[in-house]
Order: sequence, then C-alpha cells, then structure tokens
Amino acid sequence: MPIDFGLALLACYSAYVLRFGGELVPASLIVRYQALSLGAAAGWVVAARAAGLYSRAALRRGASNVEPTVGAAFCVGLALWIVEEIVTAGSVSRGWVGLVTLLLIVAGVGSRALVRRLRRILSPLGLGLERYALVGSGPAVRRLRNDLTRAPGAPFELVGDLPGELGPDEIAARARELHLDGLIMLPGSPAVQVAQLAASLAGEGIDVLLAPEVGQLDLRVASIAILHGVPLLRAAGLNPRRRGIRSAARKPPGGVAILGTRGIPANYGGFETFAERLALHLVAHGIPTTVYCRTHFATEESTWRGIRLITLPTIRNKYLDTVVHTFGSALHLILRGGPRNVILCNAANAPVIPLLRAAGRRVVLNVDGLEWRRSKWGSAGRTWYRMGEWMSVRLASVLVTDAEEVRTYYRVRHDSDSVMIPYGADLLERGSGQLPAAIPVVRDGYVLYVSRWEPENNPVLVAAAHAASGVELPLVMLGSAAYAPDLDVAVRRAAAATAVLPGAVYGAGYRALQANARCYIQATEVGGTHPALIEAMGAGNLCLVLDTPENREVAGPGGAWFFADETELTELLRRVERLDRGELSVLRTRTRDWAAAQYSWSSVGEAYLTLLGGSVPSDLKPSPIVSRDAAGP
Repeated sequence: MPIDFGLALLACYSAYVLRFGGELVPASLIVRYQALSLGAAAGWVVAARAAGLYSRAALRRGASNVEPTVGAAFCVGLALWIVEEIVTAGSVSRGWVGLVTLLLIVAGVGSRALVRRLRRILSPLGLGLERYALVGSGPAVRRLRNDLTRAPGAPFELVGDLPGELGPDEIAARARELHLDGLIMLPGSPAVQVAQLAASLAGEGIDVLLAPEVGQLDLRVASIAILHGVPLLRAAGLNPRRRGIRSAARKPPGGVAILGTRGIPANYGGFETFAERLALHLVAHGIPTTVYCRTHFATEESTWRGIRLITLPTIRNKYLDTVVHTFGSALHLILRGGPRNVILCNAANAPVIPLLRAAGRRVVLNVDGLEWRRSKWGSAGRTWYRMGEWMSVRLASVLVTDAEEVRTYYRVRHDSDSVMIPYGADLLERGSGQLPAAIPVVRDGYVLYVSRWEPENNPVLVAAAHAASGVELPLVMLGSAAYAPDLDVAVRRAAAATAVLPGAVYGAGYRALQANARCYIQATEVGGTHPALIEAMGAGNLCLVLDTPENREVAGPGGAWFFADETELTELLRRVERLDRGELSVLRTRTRDWAAAQYSWSSVGEAYLTLLGGSVPSDLKPSPIVSRDAAGP
C-alpha cells in the first residue's frame, strides 16, 4: 500500500513535468495540482485494492495484471476529470489527467512484475510466499509433499493437507478460510471432483492444480470428433518441441571420449562405475575409447584394459572440481584432435557443449538426476545446475536421462524429450565373496547402507532409526562426508554402539558386503537411477527404500519395502529381524528378478552403442563383459 501511494505521487509529479516542462504555472494552480495528486494517490490505492492488485493472484507467475490495472487507472483518471470539470471549472489540464492515467498503468503493471521477480529473493524471509494445500491422504500425498519440498528455497509454502473425503464445496470453503493460492490434487483424482472444485473457486484467485500421472503425459486431446451425434475426444501423442536425438550418429562411430567423471578404474561413485562399464563395452566392440581422469582419483597411468586414460589436474573444491576438470578435458580433446564422439556426464558440465559442438564434436549428454534439488548446494550451485539444464536441452546432440521420472521432468519443465537409459547392475550370487576382515560382521547378520554422506541422502536418519530400533543386527554404513565435517559428526553421534562406519569400500570387499547383507537401506531423496540401489537389488537384497517417485520407479514391483520417515524405517528394521528364512528368500528372489529384467550392463552398453551409430546384430553381440570387482558408494 505505501509503495502504491508513493508510485502514484511519482506518476502525478512526472505527468506534471511532462505536461508543463519549463512553463510558468501560477502558485494557486500549483497548490491545486498538489492537492489533486494527493487525492489521486489515495484513490489509486483504493482502486488497486478493488481491482484485485493486492491479491496473491496478482503476483502469481504467468498472471496478467494489465486488465485490472487499466481499470483501476481509468477510475482514477475519470475521478480527476470529474473534479477538473466540476470543481476546478476546467482550470486543471486534461493532458495532465491523461498522462497521470497512463503512468499509473505503467506503475501498476511494472511494480507487480518487479515484485513477482523478487519473490524468490524474498522467500527465505517468509515474504511474498504463495500458499498451497494438498488434497488427500496416505502415501501418495506424502510422496507428493516430499517431492515439492525437497529442494530448499521454494517460493511457496504448503500449509497443510485437506481430507480427500470432503466434498468439493467443503474443500472450497476450507481453501477460502486458509487464504490459499491453490489446491493440489493427487494423481488419479476423480475428474468430476476436480471440475466441481474448479467451478466453485472460479474467479476467486485460487487455482486447482492436478498432479499428472506419468502415463497421462503421453495423452493429450487434439480435437473433438462427432460420430453419429456422439462427441468423442481425438487423442494425440504428446510431442515435445525438442527431440531426444538432435543430430544423426556417425557410422561407423570411430573413437569415443568420456568426459565429466572422476575417471576409471572406478573408485568413487556411480558415474565412475558407469564410465568404466561403458568404456569396456565399447572397447569390446572395437571402438577406441578415451576416458578423462582427475589426478587425485587416477590409479592407472595411460591405459587400462584397452582403454586410453588421460589424467588432468583440477581445483579440489566442491563447486569447482567437476566443472574445471571438464573444461580442461574439452580443451585437451579439441587441441589434440581427440575423438569426434563425446559422452558427457552431468548437466553441470553443459557449458562446455558449445565449445565441443563448435569443434565438430557430437555430444551425448547424460544429465544425471535433478542435482539442483540437493540441499548441499547453495543458491549459486542451484543456479549453475538450472543453467546447465537450460543449456542441455538446447545444445546437446543427444539428451539422455536415467529414469522415467527424470525424463518426465524434462518433458514438462523444458518441453524436451530424452532417451531414457537406466544404470546397470551385476547379478551377484548370494553368500559369495569374502567379507572384509576389518568389518566385524557375519553373513546374513547385518544391515547395509551405501551412500556419500550428504543431507539429501539422510545418513543421520538411517543411523538414528537403527539406534532406535534396538535390533541386534549391526548397521554397516559405507561412505563419508567429504565436504561436510559437521554431518560426519552428526552421523557418528546418532549411530548405535553396534554400528560400523568404515568409510568407503570398493572392489571385492564391497561386492561381498552387498551379497551377504540381511537387508539394504536406500535413503536418497534426489536423483534418478541410484547405482547402489540396483547393485543391492542385483545382489538379491531385501531393500528398505525411502518412498520417493524416483526410488519407487527403480525398485518397482519387486520385494522392496518403502518408508517415509525415521519412525517407519525403525519399524521396518524390527520386521526384518523377525523374518524367517523362507519369507526373506521370497522377497530376495523378487528383487533379484526385477533387477535382472530391468538393469543389465550389456543392455546399457548396447543402448549407447546404438546412439553412437555402432549397433551390431544381436547374433553377433559378444557375451556381456565381466568387469573387475569394482563398485562403490
């Protein structure tokens, strides 16, 4: 309100300057203009409120404020004209009145647009937030709430849940009482209920938003057909504006370079294992393959199992490590005349794509998950990843995602399709391998957790749930907090006395731990196909999985058990301890069968080989590659 009053006074003064310029105006008229300016400012505040410019809807993204602003400004201008004709007997300039009206329109539209853009800056202070409520109950609403609130800095707040059993009129009444900007309906909500609710709230600035199911995104209505008097909907496929494959593959593909990972042999995480297994698959097909490595992770010199390794330095910093090394790798590849095909990992590396494309390289980009949602990134990190997403969908030769949930996100958010290729996993024989001597556990007698210790991977939640459960099964937590010493302290403080925290374990020891655990815990919130989860599934583990859309997609209809919070995980751990061998065997078989059907390194390698233009007939394909015993968190 004070801002509008001040802007209106500024508009009146600016109109006065524009109208009269250097003209001499009698002192009596100046006083009159000043009085009218104060009246116009007060009238503008009243008219703007009546027109709805003070409502939350006026600041909502995509809302047009032109019509209400024009109406409010016209009312103020009309009032000034009436005063000019009746009270001042025409002594006030009509040109000034017209300019005031025009400038009020500019001020009204411009101020709302500016405040709308500043809302993200104001949101950490709790100012200018939109208010929404979810309609429904149970696991579905819980998963949707977690998905909406997973990333920090959201410019909205969820004020609560409304029971789905309420009728449309009752829900609408509650929405008015809570002064909501919108209601969010669950996937599969009855169309009649949604339509009635939207009708009840029409014109009140309260949106009714429907969360789509993944399958619904493949269907849109092209038009209405009338067949013998019966109206029918003509369906059309959802065709994103940008295709997943934007440039043709080279046949034969020639050499391939893999950029954006820490390097191989894998001794860090999922992308490194991916690079290792893919490189081995390409070399087995006679395709020269180069992998760029970082000096502080490299363990080999120039070649490894037929793969060329190029090791370059970087800046060891959470924000600069990956990006600086990838830029250096791209420059080295171009200056040394490296391969024409590039497989680039991680959307954060998208800024190097213009450089590679300008040098004639075809870039296949695996964007990974939705990294900007990770709480470990500050505003600068999240902004960089969002910029990377934006560049990825516009510049990559081929866009690859590793989960349908991530593919759906890119289709909806960026109007871009992608090629979905999941991660792979080996099928391990239960009870195989030699457990590491440094980890005091017995076969089938411990709980396994594998992850880098980051807030969104919930290591504290896992440690606390295990401690609260009181089970005799010790918890083995593989991983460490490389960039968060405070988190490391918190995990160790929450862990039970029986917990074993050996740090990262790789190779045969890691595989043996997967193959001999009683159960495995996956508590990650962000990402697509998590490597450790499908490795646990391939080892036939009973998996206790945090209930997110991505995790549910990966775990599928296998034998996984899902939990939403620490309390539920605590109870699941107690159930695991009580399971007899028969029940546990059934669940493990279902999990292993699902992994075998959905996640195979051989099929992953063939999918990338096809993208590169080097696919071979199925009867000529070599046997799946068995890598060295290497994997890790």
